[in-house]
Amino acid sequence: DLCENLLSKVKSSNLNFVVRETPYSVCIKVRKSFVKTTNNHNHDLELQLNDEIGNNLQNNYDKLKSSYDDLMNKYNDLVEDFEEMKTKMKKENSEKNKLIDRMMKKENSEKSKLIDRMM
Repeated sequence: DLCENLLSKVKSSNLNFVVRETPYSVCIKVRKSFVKTTNNHNHDLELQLNDEIGNNLQNNYDKLKSSYDDLMNKYNDLVEDFEEMKTKMKKENSEKNKLIDRMMKKENSEKSKLIDRMM
């Protein structure tokens, strides 16, 4: 876990720090000074920590980008399906309207014939 990794790196460094932990969060306060014994090891640890954080951020970005791309592909597929259904429904509605028009014309024609006979 990135948080645990970060904590262990800070705790093993010679940095002057204060840590407040709860079951849900960690607050690390790093002071500008080092603990009394300073050496180049701190700089190496800092570089290593920065590399690990950078790698983790890149991995997280890559995963998010992949998920985003998957979602966009699914969205585009749904839009395409929707457009196909819309076109199909328009065609079906047009055919239904034509049938209704024919039925109405036929009914009106029959009514006219019936009225003509009655007169």
